[in-house]
Amino acid sequence: MSSDRHGPSAVRRQAAKEILAVERSEPRPGWLVVTAVGEIDAVSVRLLQRATWQETAAVTVVDLSGVTLLGAAGLRALAQAAWRARVEGGRLWLVVPPHPVSVALSMFWPGERVRGFATLAEALRADPGDPG
Repeated sequence: MSSDRHGPSAVRRQAAKEILAVERSEPRPGWLVVTAVGEIDAVSVRLLQRATWQETAAVTVVDLSGVTLLGAAGLRALAQAAWRARVEGGRLWLVVPPHPVSVALSMFWPGERVRGFATLAEALRADPGDPG
């Protein structure tokens, strides 16, 4: 029986973990916070995808305030997460303070398809029933 500990997929997983850290937390029932820190690109995007596609919540907040690079793969992953939230009757909110990531998002999502916040605290205080 062979192990994949040192194969190509293990190398990719290790490379992804070196450039992106993703954590999930549940601050209260029905709420999920996914916090990403680092670079979201083709190498690391699976970490974000796994975090947003596991168990879903009525409100999922993706905190991008610690993201320094958001590539096309990351934009696609966020679009998929937003689609899934809508289909399942939930909401996807993004925390994006003013920095280059917010510029990429505003170009990708010129319409307000996803509600955005400047801080995680602001998002956690928001009313899920308010369209914003």
